[in-house]
Amino acid sequence: LLTGDHENAAQTIAQQLELDEVHAGCLPEDKLHWIDAYQKERHYVCMIGDGINDAPALKKAYVGIAMGGVGSDIAVDAADIALVNDDIKELPHLLGLARRMMTTIKLNLTFSMVLNFAAILLAISGVLNPVVGALVHNAGSVAVIVNSAFLLAWRKK
Repeated sequence: LLTGDHENAAQTIAQQLELDEVHAGCLPEDKLHWIDAYQKERHYVCMIGDGINDAPALKKAYVGIAMGGVGSDIAVDAADIALVNDDIKELPHLLGLARRMMTTIKLNLTFSMVLNFAAILLAISGVLNPVVGALVHNAGSVAVIVNSAFLLAWRKK
């Protein structure tokens, strides 16, 4: 936990989050130092912040998450992700959605490549004419879009 807050507040938050390592009273350059140190040890760092002081660390971290509702515009611009409702409890949902999104992307790429490869083979063999080939290609694009649209309603069970 890297925070500009006092040690007592930082320890309370760390206990609630079950974190062992706490660095309180950090200035922006201190946060950059700690992030750099963790990244040199090949750790992936996720920085969550809301203020101007967090912007450099949000940018340097592997993933920067800004509190978009009450956070500063600079922090939101520096971050990779902005939480609209500022509820830290949404992080598990965000991580689950990110995993589901990557699965969907891989599935869509696989489906598209297999469909296009099959269509090319069928076109070479003369089974598909150019018009039908174009229709198959567009139908595949629609299927990928529809499959991706299911992410809009996704909720972790």
